[in-house]
Amino acid sequence: MLILLSPEVCRQIILTQDEAVLNLLESWSARGDEIMLSAVTYAELVAGALNTADKTKHMSLVKSFCERLDAIVPWDEDAVDKYTEIQMQAIAQGTITNMNNAMLAAHAICLDASLLCINQKSFEGIKGIKLIELSEAAT
Repeated sequence: MLILLSPEVCRQIILTQDEAVLNLLESWSARGDEIMLSAVTYAELVAGALNTADKTKHMSLVKSFCERLDAIVPWDEDAVDKYTEIQMQAIAQGTITNMNNAMLAAHAICLDASLLCINQKSFEGIKGIKLIELSEAAT
C-alpha cells in the first residue's frame, strides 16, 4: 500500500517525535508499505520552515525527516487534471475547497494512495479519496 502523509501529520512528527506515530509508520514500512510525501506536502513543509526565525534549523529538520521516507512524489499532469475536477465539482456544489487540500487529495487519488491525516473533515466531500485518520490508526 502507498501512504501519503499530510502536512499536519508531518509537522506533528517533526516537532514532537511522537513515538506512537513513528512506531506506526515503522510497522507499515516493515510490512512493505511505502511511506511518501506528495510534492504538495513537501512544498508546505519547506514554506513553513522558511517562514520561521531559524530557517536553517527548521530546514534541517524537514530534510532529515524526508530522508527517512521512501520518496517525494512529483505532482504531475494527472494530479493537475484531478485537482481541476475536484475544484470544479466544489464550485458546482457551491462549496469552497482548500486549494492545498484539494491538490493533495488529487495526488492521493491519482496514485491510488491512502492519505494519513489528522482530521478527515479537511477532505470532506472529495470523492474517491482513501483517508486514514491518525488518531484511529495509532491506537
